[in-house]
Amino acid sequence: MRVGAATSNGLVRDHNEDAYWVSDNVFAVCDGMGGHQAGEVAAAIAVDVFKSCDFSAKPPMDAVMDAIMSAHRAIQAQAKAPHLRGMGTTATLAYIVKDGTAYHLYLGHVGDSRAYMLHNGKLTQITSDHSIVGELVRNGNLSKDEAFHHPHRHVVTQALGIGEIEIETFSAPLVPTDWILLCTDGLTDVVADEQIEAVLLQHDPEGAACELIEIANANGGPDNVTVILVEIP
Repeated sequence: MRVGAATSNGLVRDHNEDAYWVSDNVFAVCDGMGGHQAGEVAAAIAVDVFKSCDFSAKPPMDAVMDAIMSAHRAIQAQAKAPHLRGMGTTATLAYIVKDGTAYHLYLGHVGDSRAYMLHNGKLTQITSDHSIVGELVRNGNLSKDEAFHHPHRHVVTQALGIGEIEIETFSAPLVPTDWILLCTDGLTDVVADEQIEAVLLQHDPEGAACELIEIANANGGPDNVTVILVEIP
């Protein structure tokens, strides 16, 4: 697999509350939230938990769900400290398993960071946004274009470390030339899916990751932005 990854503070934030992890076959993006840099702590805790998990020790989807739930509980435990109270993070975690020459994606997701699949040259979002605006789109009360510009699009309905969570899962076989994109909303808030697709079709994963960061910042860079791209050989 060819992999590209990049992150940026953006042009407005003075620190980066995103965290990400790239390994041989496990990939994750987290977008922390909470005052006084507590979001940065929550995202880092989640990534540290993911790094400590043995994904090969159980069925793939169980491994993904257990890793996310372990991160959720670890953040809740740390959030008992007064200066970290209320912190949380999104998490989008992809585990790509190779069996012989075949690849299979197992994905777990909480929050409004996203995962996409590029298949046959067409980009498709494979996660739902766990946000108020995301629910309005799914219910047919808001168009995708209206959601892109909605002032409350950042209000999430669930996050690791806060309350109870319901992990969204996705599983699919992968074929050569498929791409998986994981990203925080610092990208998707300012770069349309059609433009993301065009960049992926014109670059290798590393070049595409850097180009998407540059476009997000050229469009104002209002938030931290993190991108991971994985190309199936």
